Amino acid sequence: MPASSPRTRMPIAPAVSVSLDLLRFALAVIVAIVHLTQRYFQNAWPDLTSVGIVAVGGFFVLSGYTIRSFSPSVAEFDARRFFIDRATRLLSVTLLALVATLALDTYSSTVAPAWYNHNWGAQADHPVLRIAANVLLLNQVWSLDVSPLSNSPFWSLCYEAGFYAIWGALLFCRRTGRTLLIPIAVALLYGPNVIVMLPFWLTGVLIHDRFVTPPSRRGAIVALLVSLMAALAIAASYKRMSPALNRGLDAIFLPIGCPHHVQATLIGGCLLFVCVLVALFAALALAGPRLHPGARLVAFARKLGDATFPLYLLHFPLLVAIGATRQGQPLSTAGKLIVLVVLIALAFAVVPLGHRLKNAMRALAKRDATTAPVRGVAGADDVIR
Repeated sequence: MPASSPRTRMPIAPAVSVSLDLLRFALAVIVAIVHLTQRYFQNAWPDLTSVGIVAVGGFFVLSGYTIRSFSPSVAEFDARRFFIDRATRLLSVTLLALVATLALDTYSSTVAPAWYNHNWGAQADHPVLRIAANVLLLNQVWSLDVSPLSNSPFWSLCYEAGFYAIWGALLFCRRTGRTLLIPIAVALLYGPNVIVMLPFWLTGVLIHDRFVTPPSRRGAIVALLVSLMAALAIAASYKRMSPALNRGLDAIFLPIGCPHHVQATLIGGCLLFVCVLVALFAALALAGPRLHPGARLVAFARKLGDATFPLYLLHFPLLVAIGATRQGQPLSTAGKLIVLVVLIALAFAVVPLGHRLKNAMRALAKRDATTAPVRGVAGADDVIR
């Protein structure tokens, strides 16, 4: 299993770092655009919600790759440091986003109560319990489906937290010789929805391990061609695949009496982005040393990567607040473009505050521990949206 292989953490090449940061930011922008096309906010463009779910599948695969890229060897694994780093990275933005959601939804429900209650009233009951479940990132365990008021994109954070917890428990058991029943128990705590998506996250881990040593030119060409053909096949056959995927999900979930929040679209997105990542790394391997992104491009891409998580978690309640200000009147095309620019700008504005909160939380948690910052690893501190 990949977690048991001894290895030294290696910095990611600048070309790979830039590629991952740009891809991550592009996925977050796609999610924001997709939500902007929903009928709550406009009626001129088609509703592209399913495309956003595909993009979330890409985030899951990218997350597995990135977490693996800075996981130390089993002998060097420090469970305390791992869980502090992951928890503070998640909480430094989720706490800000939840506070913002409370404030924005209070505003929205006050200035446009009929419009807000019609669309999100069902998600606004028991607000304290809803916020608590999302602070703890337990909002999607087993049969739960708990949105923090209007901020429905939060659903994927429970999956990310589950993946981190299972991976960390696995490394801990490999490091200490403890029983592998521990990561199995952690997986069962999160429930079948997270377990069903875990193989796609682990595929990101396997992609990293396959390309950590550059393949031969022939191997890279074969990987590039096969992955591109597979991606085209998945995209072309998705509508025919979807009923079969749904039947498979029903076969898993119905016997245990648990509703499946996982959708065929999400699985299709994961499969598609597995192919995309393999094609990307094969292409980078073929380009080899000819790719030398300058320091400015690397820094620019890193700034985009830093804004990914805030954009993902803040855009929806901001859209709701804008819609409430307009009393639910649909946005024009120009209005949608202006709103998108505003959302991206606000995401960048929040980044420094998130960094300060994360650093303060880590300093508090690691007062008695030495730190070993991860350098040269794309997304090491921003592995999700």
